[in-house]
Amino acid sequence: MDFNRVDPEPILDSGDDLTARTANMFRATISADSLDGDDSIADTPVTPSETVAADLRDDSHHFDGPKSGSFLVPWPGSTFIIRSVSSGEVITLLDGQIILARPGGKGCIYWACVESKGWLGFQNVVSGAFLGHDAKGKLCCSVKRHQGWERFCLRPKPEGGCVLLMTHYSDLWHVGIVAEQEVEKLAKVGEGGSDGIVWEFVKV
Repeated sequence: MDFNRVDPEPILDSGDDLTARTANMFRATISADSLDGDDSIADTPVTPSETVAADLRDDSHHFDGPKSGSFLVPWPGSTFIIRSVSSGEVITLLDGQIILARPGGKGCIYWACVESKGWLGFQNVVSGAFLGHDAKGKLCCSVKRHQGWERFCLRPKPEGGCVLLMTHYSDLWHVGIVAEQEVEKLAKVGEGGSDGIVWEFVKV
């Protein structure tokens, strides 16, 4: 007897006809697949069911573009109203001063967005001057060139809107409120100051 010979098939109980027939059917199926040139059952792609495909179609709205009411990014070449999310007041040029005021009153509230060296700027459409800050950090609108003190960038907030940031040497300070002789004024505010105002841009 040759003990080195390996039995190619498992030995089945003679009485287990059902098991034998099932094994034979399985071997026959594998053989048929092999004749078709299929090297591996695991390589056969699985087509998703109609239910799965329908679920994917139902979830397609997550990949759509921005919806109404989402954060609007100011873009060079467009004109905007810059509005405080919390108060509804807007940045206004009135009698040469920058104030927060309710829309519909006196003063100009329209700002043309421009870009220079990657920085955003906001030019008042009436005076032609740029929104910026003075030597004390207070917001002003008196220079008709987009220079260092008139540079802005934005930081979007997770809950919506954005914080306006201005350069302060190598740092970025946010636009907030400071008190001067018991009068609140817009200014760039660094560490230790008030939180930055959350703004939204309304395109006109």
